[in-house]
Amino acid sequence: MLFSLLLVWALNRSWTLPGSPVGLPPLGKFFSPFAGFWQNAEPLDGYASFELPLEGLKAEAEVVYDERLVPHIFAANPEDAFFLQGYVTAQLRLWQMDVSTRRAAGRLSEIMGPRTLEMDRQQRRRGIFLAAERAARAWEKSEHFPLLDAYVRGVNAYIEQLEPSDYPLEFKLLDYAPEPWTTVHVALMLKNMASTLCAHEDDLEATNALQFFGDSLFQVLYPEYNPRQSPVIPAGTTWDFTPLALPDSPLVKASLDGLLSFQPLEKPDPGIGSNNWAVSPAKTANGKPILCSDPHLNFSLPAIWLELQMSWPQAKVYGVSIPGIPGILIGFNEHIAWGETNVGQDVLDWYRI
Repeated sequence: MLFSLLLVWALNRSWTLPGSPVGLPPLGKFFSPFAGFWQNAEPLDGYASFELPLEGLKAEAEVVYDERLVPHIFAANPEDAFFLQGYVTAQLRLWQMDVSTRRAAGRLSEIMGPRTLEMDRQQRRRGIFLAAERAARAWEKSEHFPLLDAYVRGVNAYIEQLEPSDYPLEFKLLDYAPEPWTTVHVALMLKNMASTLCAHEDDLEATNALQFFGDSLFQVLYPEYNPRQSPVIPAGTTWDFTPLALPDSPLVKASLDGLLSFQPLEKPDPGIGSNNWAVSPAKTANGKPILCSDPHLNFSLPAIWLELQMSWPQAKVYGVSIPGIPGILIGFNEHIAWGETNVGQDVLDWYRI
């Protein structure tokens, strides 16, 4: 009897591996033939038998998957098209969406333990979650908010119909459940993208180079820096205020130590960049123009992009999206094609106060 109780206890708790920051999920749950990883085998017919949820849609709609598992959405109106985009994106990339927003918000340690604690602290010091909340509130005033809301409802329609046995494998490995999607999650995805492309700085290196070479030679060596650019708060600004007295507590001291410890931002991958170029119809075989949108991003698995088609009576759009963000970021319709590139803005300045 005691052995049976110990076995049940052992199979239903998580285990920490010696010397490893990541443990094992409850083995009984993970190996269960009814709810464990066995349920994550790819269906033989792919998604050919996919049935749409009717609740949340205004009219009949259809999603067709081709031989490459690219979803093609056919709806009667844009709201239903965006609802279905959210649904199929969650169906294909739910854990990618979840972990990306956790990284941006500084919440990885909730599922991965102390290994990611310092990364979470750094993200919270940057205030990305606060910025995402503000962005989400501002979107509510937009005339396009119903499309964003439809996308979010589509993601949640997929999440709500999941049983624990249906969770993507990563949720089972880390032993947690997906949480409801919100407009703040969408904003976090955008902030995460902005952070990847722009959250780096060369200020300290540039300052040292300027002091070493002098202004004239520095401008010759680094002409790409516009001399007309200046910080939001100019040098020499007087800080005329009386600092507030801080409580004498260990918690406050620990917080200040974390804020004041200098941690330079990660340098961007030297391969990251972007370019766009177009070919005149006079130089193509069929007399049609060609647009190439070429964002130089890192390889990842799952991929950064999700290919799909969205169609309703007024529009037929094909291209790629970022899982968790509504719409087609790079693509084409019946009239135009569009792409995007990132200029690598300088979004950070250091001040001595």
